[in-house]
Amino acid sequence: MKWLEDAKKALKLALEELEKYRKDREVLRLRNACEKGWLAVVLATDTLLINFGYKKPESYSERRRALEDLEARYPKVSELGLRDRFGARGYYLHIQGFHEGMLSDIEVGRELTKVKEYIDNIEKILRIVSRSRQGHQSGETGG
Repeated sequence: MKWLEDAKKALKLALEELEKYRKDREVLRLRNACEKGWLAVVLATDTLLINFGYKKPESYSERRRALEDLEARYPKVSELGLRDRFGARGYYLHIQGFHEGMLSDIEVGRELTKVKEYIDNIEKILRIVSRSRQGHQSGETGG
């Protein structure tokens, strides 16, 4: 779960960059906030996929395909729309925000709120899976 903690750190740094931008209006800070937010999404996604037995993805497309497969296998996970949300954050934060510099600080703030929700959802899934695995293991040894 180290990557999930790193995802939270990346989000924290993104929020700090956003606040610094709001004080000094240095446009590179806003782009950095976007890229750190996107990194948080990537790290959280990798954590989720690895915990479900996937190999660590090496590209955007591998992550997207693995999320699609995960959602097909687990309807409850599918209800969260992680694949679509992953794609949306990639487009807005990485492309529109970082590469194009087209997002305002208000838009970046909204996107980072969505990143937090994404991380929170993944953390909740991982807690449920962990409890389920612990219960399954104790059931095996208790009988």
